[in-house]
Amino acid sequence: MIISNHKLSILIVFALLSIVLSSCQKGDDTLPENLEENITSKPYPTGMLRFGKKLENPYSVFNMKKAWENINQNPENEISSSISIAIKPTHLYLKFKPKNDQELSVLKHQEDLDLYSYPLDYEIKEGGAYYIDPEIQEGVPTYQYAAYPIDKELPKVVEYEILEELFIPNEFQSYTIVKNGNTIDILDLLEEEALKITGNQEVNDSNIQKMNRRWTPAGRIMVWDDVVNRYVPVVDLEVKARRWFTTRKGKTNVNGFYRADGTFKKEANYSIAWEKYEFSIRSGTIGQAILNGPKRKGDWNVNLGQRNSTTVRDKQQYYALIFQAARDYYYGNRFGLDSPPKNGTLNPQTKIAADITERQNEKPSHAAIYARTGGFLPTIYARTWERSAERVYAVTAHELAHYSHWNLDRNAFRLLVAQYLINNSTEAVIESWAEGVEWSFAQERYRNLFGIANYNYNNGNQNRRLEGFTNRPNDLLYTSLVMDLIDNNNQRATNGNSLAFPLDRVSGYSIRQIEQALKGSTSWNQWRNNMISLHNNATENRVNELFGNWY
Repeated sequence: MIISNHKLSILIVFALLSIVLSSCQKGDDTLPENLEENITSKPYPTGMLRFGKKLENPYSVFNMKKAWENINQNPENEISSSISIAIKPTHLYLKFKPKNDQELSVLKHQEDLDLYSYPLDYEIKEGGAYYIDPEIQEGVPTYQYAAYPIDKELPKVVEYEILEELFIPNEFQSYTIVKNGNTIDILDLLEEEALKITGNQEVNDSNIQKMNRRWTPAGRIMVWDDVVNRYVPVVDLEVKARRWFTTRKGKTNVNGFYRADGTFKKEANYSIAWEKYEFSIRSGTIGQAILNGPKRKGDWNVNLGQRNSTTVRDKQQYYALIFQAARDYYYGNRFGLDSPPKNGTLNPQTKIAADITERQNEKPSHAAIYARTGGFLPTIYARTWERSAERVYAVTAHELAHYSHWNLDRNAFRLLVAQYLINNSTEAVIESWAEGVEWSFAQERYRNLFGIANYNYNNGNQNRRLEGFTNRPNDLLYTSLVMDLIDNNNQRATNGNSLAFPLDRVSGYSIRQIEQALKGSTSWNQWRNNMISLHNNATENRVNELFGNWY
């Protein structure tokens, strides 16, 4: 039944959306060290990042001037009077105060602005899964911190506070002297003195030249996948290395390797924020999911998750698998499918809640499109904790498929939802489509990418029974229709011609063709008619028969 043309209340539609979609299941020098870490988190998050004391800032203009005076007053330094360094602000240490997700999006779109959700001048006492400033009111993004060149323009739409004027020596040319046969950079001396007078000196080494040898942050990020039974690469993930207010970053390639876009002389703090511009993984409902790595001078190679585990019980492993699915849907080829809504002026960044609370058993994964307004609340709730890696990955794709379906044709989608209480076949359109996308992404990852022969995710739903032969409601909603349009398996024939299984004599359609037919479909039969009218296929005379198995 197609709804009449009079308008539905937005509130009613949002409520129906809630009911339907909450039912989803679902360096230049080679370094001596090349360390590898197995990051296996505690099964449940310990909470927010915890800070120790506030550190006195060695890079403030005031402290740098004081350090320069000390150097010039020390006759052992033998600094020529011809060397003059003008210590004036090169960067501003900023605290941004976005009022909503749109303002946060503006910040994240700003070129060369390396944002952190926590202050950069505090001792990190204990790593956590996220950080939210205690001052922040519910519904408002947490403060964002960054050091930004003083000569670059900042976004005017976001309120900010200047915490400190900075002088960062390693951004400038070298000033050298020769001492005891060694060439020493005056700026290295300046930085060492600033660290010393502020109580932040890290290495007691008289050989400054050796201590300040440049190195490039690099490494490899891997995640345990029980289906493949090995650690596999995390692809297209940005890894940051930060030393105080200077950030170097690199993205992982198809093999999980990354190499930063610049160098350091001393140790730096590695970190990961589980996000890209289009989406962000939340640690629970609120708070950017993060991983704070070690402070070191050398590569950071990470294995996320416990080797030989058969279910995901490590939160960083959980974030990595959800991240990979969202990345593949937004930035991969996605079989030519339309993208979920993209980040922009009128569209908030997609927030994906990586939930590991007791709600796992109360409410399954779902797409909360009704809660999309403003972008603060998550649009996707991933509740696949303690499931296999393939389930975490594939169900994330399933929920994003709902979001993409809504974006493909919002009016048709709303009508499908509005009719759901009257006619279950409209819910079957929504859920059968997402089941097909879920299967397609899993097949691509495990069969094609990782080469698992004969892999068939969830058996392609080929064990679903028809009405009158099942007491499982999901059989009639999460149907095998999309897989049946693609594959060449006839369940009825392979099950002894049992009438309990669909008669499937259709094959050869692509997932892209099925999505094209989905656009404009406000009923099960309209989806069927679009498949026939839009595409030529050798088995299209059996499409009516296939759709008729269910409704």
